[in-house]
Amino acid sequence: MGPAFLAVGGAVCLSVAIIEAWLIVAHFASSDGPVARLIPGGRDLVRSHIDYLMMALFLFVFYGLCRVMPFSPSLWIIAALCFGSFFNPFAFFVRAAKPGYLEAPPVWFKLMLTISCIATTVGYGVMAWTIAGASLAIAGQAS
Repeated sequence: MGPAFLAVGGAVCLSVAIIEAWLIVAHFASSDGPVARLIPGGRDLVRSHIDYLMMALFLFVFYGLCRVMPFSPSLWIIAALCFGSFFNPFAFFVRAAKPGYLEAPPVWFKLMLTISCIATTVGYGVMAWTIAGASLAIAGQAS
């Protein structure tokens, strides 16, 4: 059951990216429209969109690899991957909505960013080496 959460996390990230795509269209269609006023940082909105697309892709690939390779990551790894994959791009979205956070970010924002970066780094790093180890084990069995 655990690896299925990778697909759910990928679906959440992809859904957010789709919503952001429409926000980007509305933002750049009218520089004085309601979306541009609500989310003034268009460049960070695009960064968030691209980051969510990448995170969705990675989570779906990890899910697929879990289905075909002889390993199942621990739940804490899956949790770190899903948490970091959602909140890292979310930081760009917050900066898009609150450009002042570039100069003077509040403590809660810095804490969220630090925790999500640590979760992402650990989750993706452990998963990458888990996949590498499983690949080497498969290659050793084939020899």
